[in-house]
Amino acid sequence: MNLFLLGISHKTASVEVREAVAFSNEETAQILPELQEKFLKEAVLVSTCNRTELYGVPHDDSFKSEDLVNFLIEWKRANFLKPQHFYIESSFKAAEHLMEVTSGIDSLIVGDVQILQQVRDAYELSGEKRTAGTLMHELFHTSFRVGKRAKAETAIGKGAVSISYAAVELSEKIFADLKTKKAILIGAGETAELTAKHLRNHGIGHLLIANRTLERAQNLASQYGAMAIPLSEINQFLKNVDIVISSVHSQDYILKREDVKAAMKTRPSAPLVIVDIGMPRNIDPKAGEIDNVFLEDIDSLEMIANANHERRKSELPKVREIIAQELQKFKEWAAVLDVVPTIKSLRDKCEDIRQSGLQKYKYKFAPEDFEKVDELTKVLVNRILASPISALREYSQNSADHPADTEQILHAVQQLFALPPRSEAEEDKVKK
Repeated sequence: MNLFLLGISHKTASVEVREAVAFSNEETAQILPELQEKFLKEAVLVSTCNRTELYGVPHDDSFKSEDLVNFLIEWKRANFLKPQHFYIESSFKAAEHLMEVTSGIDSLIVGDVQILQQVRDAYELSGEKRTAGTLMHELFHTSFRVGKRAKAETAIGKGAVSISYAAVELSEKIFADLKTKKAILIGAGETAELTAKHLRNHGIGHLLIANRTLERAQNLASQYGAMAIPLSEINQFLKNVDIVISSVHSQDYILKREDVKAAMKTRPSAPLVIVDIGMPRNIDPKAGEIDNVFLEDIDSLEMIANANHERRKSELPKVREIIAQELQKFKEWAAVLDVVPTIKSLRDKCEDIRQSGLQKYKYKFAPEDFEKVDELTKVLVNRILASPISALREYSQNSADHPADTEQILHAVQQLFALPPRSEAEEDKVKK
């Protein structure tokens, strides 16, 4: 199977290097036809913040991976990149790698739930640009099945493994339904943005974002349907919220014990969850002594995240078993695909013989009889070919793990029936 993978990821390159070969959707749409014209009959380009991977089927044996690497470097104007920044896989190793990606076990965060949709988006874009063919269709649909099974049949994606996600998960444990709750984020940086995203994904009812620079709070609020407020006014809103998550850099406490105590006097029976993920700490630790105030800091969140990470890692054997099962099915499919050109060639050879005989004796039959002879010979040829074709398909499936054995059988069939060598044109015709 002539499958090829060229990639770069968090495992092989720094973020600066990965950024240099990251492709936007617009760039991907532009480069796919060029890749198809110059290097690959089929191509799918997956590009996320942690990886850029190109899956494809080379045009012919003259394909050289270094030419493709140089083309990508030149296209992105990233001359500082070196070939050693990239990794290359082929055949079923490349297929297995894609399944590891879609299952989340090759992600920076084990069990990443977003990667499956990102790969799906990349595949759909290749479909729009008509660069995905038979092999890519089967490969990517198999990998999607792996991702779905990993999510449904294992706990690989369960439990927060990032600090921001752990903060939301902790809130959800105290409040069973976030849809009726109000939350306020203190800060508008990267951590706050991730937290806002997680809160929205978990259905938070109302979201406020407080920041020293109101404009930054407004920019973030506009992305997540939140309300921006100045940090100086936070005490006015404290009495009306259920969750406070703070992630700013400050040498002084953003909320002091007296601030929290004053807010709680107006809501004596309503619990307040405060999650402090600032460093230094943003919330006076003594606020946790107040009744109905649940205060957690970054240390407790890290314990939660680490425990969940270990729990996800314990699911790896289950996910790898799913990958092994689906990879075997893909091998069997690919093995049958490999014999299709030979089957077609055998059918064509027999049909040529049949047509030659019909034309030779055509004058000996009346027109109405000739139609009967034509139909009879067609049935006879199909019956004669049924068993060997069925045997070829079955043998190829049973030898999916040993493609060399299949090649020997195909060579023997070609020799026995004097079939012409399989050409690229024939294979392309069959696959389209």
